[in-house]
Amino acid sequence: MTMATKTAARSRSSTQRKSDRGRTRGKPGGSARQQDVIALIKADHSTVNQLFRRYQGLGDRAVRSRRQIADRLVKELSIHAAVEEQVLYPNARAAIPKGDKLVKEAISEHQTLKEALMSLEKSRPDSDKFDPLMMKIRDEVRHHVKEEENPNGILGQLRKHASRDELVKMAKLTRAAKKAAPTRPHPKAPATPPGNLVVGAAAAMVDKVRDKATRRK
Repeated sequence: MTMATKTAARSRSSTQRKSDRGRTRGKPGGSARQQDVIALIKADHSTVNQLFRRYQGLGDRAVRSRRQIADRLVKELSIHAAVEEQVLYPNARAAIPKGDKLVKEAISEHQTLKEALMSLEKSRPDSDKFDPLMMKIRDEVRHHVKEEENPNGILGQLRKHASRDELVKMAKLTRAAKKAAPTRPHPKAPATPPGNLVVGAAAAMVDKVRDKATRRK
C-alpha cells in the first residue's frame, strides 16, 4: 500500500468515526442524555427566579421595565402552572405514595398564585400596591418551589418512584403542552383533567389573541 493510499484510508476511517458519533448522539441511549421532566420544571423555576431578581434591581423610575418584567412573570407562571396541572400532577398522583395529598396542596397554592397574578395584571406599575404584590408573588413562588423540589416533594418523589423513561416521556408531553397553554391566569378554570385540558385550550386561544393585540411578548 502506498503512502497516499494509507493517508486516504486513515481519512475515510476518521470521517466514518465522526459520522458514527454524530448518529449515536441523535439516538435514545446514545451519549446525549435526554432532558427529563424534573430538569425541565427546575429550569422553569430558575427562569422565574431570575426575573424576580431583575425586578428587584430596578429603580423607582423604571416604570416601563417593571411592567415588562411583571408581564413576563405572569406569562411564565401561567404557562408553568397549566402544564404542571395537565401533565406533572396527574402522573404524580399515580406514581408516588401520598401523591394525591401532595398534588392537592400544590393545586391549592396554584389557585392562590393565579389570583395574585390576576391582581398584578390589573395593577399599574407606578401604584403603591404594585411592589408589595410582586413581593407577595415572589414569596409564594419560592415557597412552592421549595416544597416541590424537596426530597419529599413532588419532584423528589417522582425521581424516586418513576422510571427514567417515564420522566423523559413526561418532559416531551410538557414541552408540547407549553405550546398550547394559557399565557394568562384563569383562577376560575378547572385545575384537573379533563376540564383543564378543554378549558385550557380555549383560554390559550383567547390569551394569544390578547397578547397579539397588546403586543405582549
